[in-house]
Amino acid sequence: MNNAMLDAYPWQIDTAQRLINLRKQLPHALLLHGRAGLGKYALAQSYAKFLLCESADKSIAACGVCPACHWFEQGAHPDVHVLQPSAMDEVEDSDAKRSAWISVEQVRHAIDFVQLTSHRNGLRIVLIYPAEAMQAGAANALLKTLEEPPENSLLILVSDQMSKLIPTILSRCHLVGFDLPENGPTLAWLQEQGVENAALCLGLAAGSPLRAVTLADADYQTRRRTLLQDLLAAKKTNALLLAERYAKLVNADFSQLLLWLQQWAQDMLAVKLAGRVYYHLDHTEQLHSLALHVKLSLLQLWQQRLQQARAAVAHPLNVQMVLEDILLDYVNLFE
Repeated sequence: MNNAMLDAYPWQIDTAQRLINLRKQLPHALLLHGRAGLGKYALAQSYAKFLLCESADKSIAACGVCPACHWFEQGAHPDVHVLQPSAMDEVEDSDAKRSAWISVEQVRHAIDFVQLTSHRNGLRIVLIYPAEAMQAGAANALLKTLEEPPENSLLILVSDQMSKLIPTILSRCHLVGFDLPENGPTLAWLQEQGVENAALCLGLAAGSPLRAVTLADADYQTRRRTLLQDLLAAKKTNALLLAERYAKLVNADFSQLLLWLQQWAQDMLAVKLAGRVYYHLDHTEQLHSLALHVKLSLLQLWQQRLQQARAAVAHPLNVQMVLEDILLDYVNLFE
């Protein structure tokens, strides 16, 4: 990260400056939103640290040496409360029931926190991530505090999927959007991080730099390429046997498998309509060849089928039966 302005990634400099400028007239609630993998929560943490820094001469970054900065870095600042699903807690507790959602009880605890008198500089901050993890009851519990915020309090909500937030939450927050960075500087940054095949990883990550770093993992790439080789040979393979094999392999990775299939379908569609590949850049030649033999109408139907399967992935389903339908439809694209 770059210490020139807050602790911001290179593509966040303009956004960091916007946040710094807000200090002059700080809103009671901020919503940082944009695609996953852009470092929004990291910048939210950096901004909170900056606001709480007790150095008299701080200008565009926290000093890093005052007591407030030390407490923040240790996750022990008494005027900061982090609101997130228990499944994201770093401390393992085998007796606790871990959830992917932020509960009403957690929200009420955060509300009690901001009502208290601050310990240090008069500002109490609640960091909420991911904000879309608040279901309707939890979001509604937060509304009164958003409507009538306590003095010297700041709520910083961070969302990867702003469309899932209720309108009344959106209307009561100052919105700070994060756009996808330009490819050139992002590729340079990825190469500096030692990411091999940076362009491929960035394509698979749909332009999100931090996601691209994780996709450089060798095991991830091996599993992806194995699937793509099976798709290329699908016309010569029994789709039912292929579905049976992948049903045994995917387990918790079923969502990832569906994502690869969706990207494969979108690449074939993009080749037919625009002559280019967006995701699987290492299979550009094969995708161009396949697209010549695919009926556009069938491809669009297959893409819809994948979207339906992805939407239902969180619900109990027979993975093998779903894969059988998907792979049989895929083979039929080329008939």
